[in-house]
Amino acid sequence: MENGNKQFTKRINLLGRWTSIIALFFMLLVPFAIAYYYQVEFQFSNILAASLGLIATFLPTAIAENISYYPVFGAGAMYLSSITGNVLNMKLPAVVSGQQIAKVEPGTEKGDVIAIISVAISSLVTIAILFLGNFVLGEMLAPILSNPILKPGFDNITPALLGAITFPRVVKARNLAITPIVIALGAYLIIGPDSFRSVQSYVLITVMAISVGVAYWLHKRDVLKS
Repeated sequence: MENGNKQFTKRINLLGRWTSIIALFFMLLVPFAIAYYYQVEFQFSNILAASLGLIATFLPTAIAENISYYPVFGAGAMYLSSITGNVLNMKLPAVVSGQQIAKVEPGTEKGDVIAIISVAISSLVTIAILFLGNFVLGEMLAPILSNPILKPGFDNITPALLGAITFPRVVKARNLAITPIVIALGAYLIIGPDSFRSVQSYVLITVMAISVGVAYWLHKRDVLKS
């Protein structure tokens, strides 16, 4: 059984690396192909100069998100969700719901398998909805989505999803949850809503590091066991 699990993990990582490389290649191929077709001249130095600001903003976020999501997703679902995108809005709620329905814990072998299935189904459903919305039902849905009565609800879908996911976790592990909540809320109030977006990735990394330290301290004092 143990050898089978090792082989499964090894194959998942091998498949994940290759599919990520292939997906990244085709993602980069699109702008280069468009530039070649329309004879657009560009220099890599200009591209790098324009990308430095984006890299400084999103690289810490990408690192922090991959580290924070991995205990819930596992290797296979992490590779798949990184390729298909919409991790926070679509994949994370799907994985958490799938694990709750299957009654498995994140970070376990069964939890990783359920996560892979959840991300795969979520990706297929997203593609189907996008296809129907753009080519079939787009004109019919536009008045509904832009309705002034319903628009506030659609604008707050992400906070509602995250709230529904977070609250049971907070109740289940209050001793662990109090530290990141207090630090993140305090940083938000001190920095302010207008400036918080530009530094939220750094705040996330800081909160993660402090939370791990506090969790280790609580574990050594046997607070978590009690």
